[in-house]
Amino acid sequence: MGIGTGIGTGIGITEEHRALAHSVRGWLARAAPPGEVRKLLDAESPAVPGVRPAHWEALAAQRLTGIHLPEAYGGGGGGLLDLAVVLEEAAYASLPGPYLATALVGAVLRRAVSPGTGDLLRALAAGDRTAAFALTPGTLTTTPAPGGHRLDGTAPPVLTGEAADLLLLPAADASGGVLWFLVDAGAEGIAVRPHRSVDPTRPTAEVRADAVPVPAHRVLPLDSALVADLAAVLLAADACGSAARSLDTAVEHATVREQFGRPIGAFQAVKHLCSDMLVRLEQARALTWDAARAADEAGAAGSGGEPARPDVAGPGVRGLAAALAAATAPEAAYTCAKDAIQILGGIGFTWEHDAHLQLRRAVLARQLLGTADTHRLRAARLAEAGARRELALELPAEAAGHRAEARPHLAAARGLTPAGARRALAGTGYAAPHLPAPYGLDAGPVRQLAIQQESREQGIRLSDLSIATWVVPSLIAYGTEEQRERYLPATLRGDLQWCQLFSEPDAGSDLAALRTRAVRTDEGWRITGQKVWTSAARTADHGILLARTDPDAPKHRGLTYFLVDMKNAEGIDIRPLKEITGEALFNEVYFDDVLLPADAVVGEVGGGWRVARDTLGNERVHMADQMTFDSGLEALIARSAGLDEATRTRIGALAAEAHALACVQLRTTLQQVSGREPGAGASVRKLVQTLHQQKVAELTLELLGPDGAVDEPAAGRRALHGFLMSRCLTIAGGTTQIQLNVVAERILGLPRD
Repeated sequence: MGIGTGIGTGIGITEEHRALAHSVRGWLARAAPPGEVRKLLDAESPAVPGVRPAHWEALAAQRLTGIHLPEAYGGGGGGLLDLAVVLEEAAYASLPGPYLATALVGAVLRRAVSPGTGDLLRALAAGDRTAAFALTPGTLTTTPAPGGHRLDGTAPPVLTGEAADLLLLPAADASGGVLWFLVDAGAEGIAVRPHRSVDPTRPTAEVRADAVPVPAHRVLPLDSALVADLAAVLLAADACGSAARSLDTAVEHATVREQFGRPIGAFQAVKHLCSDMLVRLEQARALTWDAARAADEAGAAGSGGEPARPDVAGPGVRGLAAALAAATAPEAAYTCAKDAIQILGGIGFTWEHDAHLQLRRAVLARQLLGTADTHRLRAARLAEAGARRELALELPAEAAGHRAEARPHLAAARGLTPAGARRALAGTGYAAPHLPAPYGLDAGPVRQLAIQQESREQGIRLSDLSIATWVVPSLIAYGTEEQRERYLPATLRGDLQWCQLFSEPDAGSDLAALRTRAVRTDEGWRITGQKVWTSAARTADHGILLARTDPDAPKHRGLTYFLVDMKNAEGIDIRPLKEITGEALFNEVYFDDVLLPADAVVGEVGGGWRVARDTLGNERVHMADQMTFDSGLEALIARSAGLDEATRTRIGALAAEAHALACVQLRTTLQQVSGREPGAGASVRKLVQTLHQQKVAELTLELLGPDGAVDEPAAGRRALHGFLMSRCLTIAGGTTQIQLNVVAERILGLPRD
């Protein structure tokens, strides 16, 4: 399938980045076909030092070696995000050679330009020189020497060091600090020995220094945290490509491989594995995308015509975004590769299949960059120190006009309660601008978001419509004129409350198994049956009901959608259902020969499933949250400094999930603003958010220790209630397991069971 052609949209989401990815993908298919990559995997001896891959000259001709470097140095003038888009595609194609390492050294030099590095930047941009790096000193030490420094010792494994002309190496000095050096690979005293590496397409090398003199202009003014952050972003982008390749490999195999007379992709166990892979990949892409943006915002100290940009993000924020990406993307590549081999079965365990190449590439990145827990702990520490990543949605220029137009209309709701504001704005269309007139404004994504921005600035907040959020579009699309006039204005004002009567004791997510019967009579429809898990049934004015009108019709075809007067219809028995919290938010609703009028049907008789599932094309667009950690996670961060490292690592993992959710939401919104399909974002958010909230609630309770076992106000009652209540999150609105099936079938295209 390939990145952006069916599974996800890649790291880049703009038209320019999509076009870049498509162009690079086409070039890679010619420059690095699978057969050429395979030769490296099957080679019997390590790579020969100093030999560049056959595609290097063409790579430079495509100007990919300098896409992220300033135009003043012959580069493309792009940023780290542009490079990340290219690296994802390169990893998907398993591009061998020193491209990633050379690109990283270029990105570092761009941010540490000194009089001695300008020519080197030009050479890297042109592809005339290649580079490699180490992230830690190993046993390398430095001592002062006439005109500069002297290097001695051995670096840790250096990525693609055998193909490098330049080496970026850290070394420990006598004070315990670290200095960074740019050394020629052919310098006297430097010895490079290629390793037999876990990844033969990008082997590591041993680099030894024996009294190597380094002139002062090759000592770089670098912060080790900056190098680590840039490496994290680029290796995360690389990991996204590997994870995408593993996912595509698994899905393609699951679609055609048959066992027991069916494609294995029809089995729920395989569906869930593939869907989990997609969820991990989309989180990795979102976090890598934002980490690259944060690094670009942090700015690059420039020379040669490029002015320094302000440090918008700040090193702490840049570090937080990089740590969250590093905690997620390499782990996604690692686990997706393992899962792909599992789905392939015995075929995946053979040397002949390329699936293990993705595992090898993932292991390499993981070993060089550090495990996920290392970066989770760093993220937790940065968050403890106050680092926060604010996500801002910048709207096109036309939004200013929409805001100006909305301002006088919204003014009528200023200072009102949420319920009062809804009542004041419902008749103007501004309470639901995404709806068609006369109920809304037929507003597209940009106008909707502009109205949200103006409402926020004026301090206006509307009461939630709850279940009516789904009722209103159904009535607009399928209701009669009389139904629309009777119900919609009052509902949009907040005067009518609704409940949903879908689930039954023997038919939770499987609505095709509904047993509640609706029988047509001369008087209307007689309803008999039981519904369950109905919130607000005791307070709702009306309910939406799915009932079976044709018991002989297959699956969903015999269902009809009804409107029920919950206050006045005789024969309705509402019984509170006590939950595990001790509360009764849900209800059982019994229908004992309840008579509904003939005009209670919405849409066609037998067409209820379509009414329940369909929504209007003019979908509501939501503003992304400004800050990405919710109150529960903030409370955990506030107390984390005194906790052990294992617990703080768990908090870092929760921070990665929370920020991924916010980034996925922002990416989804940006795609909608640009007029594109939102992609897998909504499904990913549902699957990640419910589990995330459960984990936050569990850790909050756990940290109370013995007090968490006491259900009293002075002890852990609130945390205990939050933990117990959270168990419904992966059940309500379709269980996690059913959602995984939906993702597998609708997004990944796996066969239905």
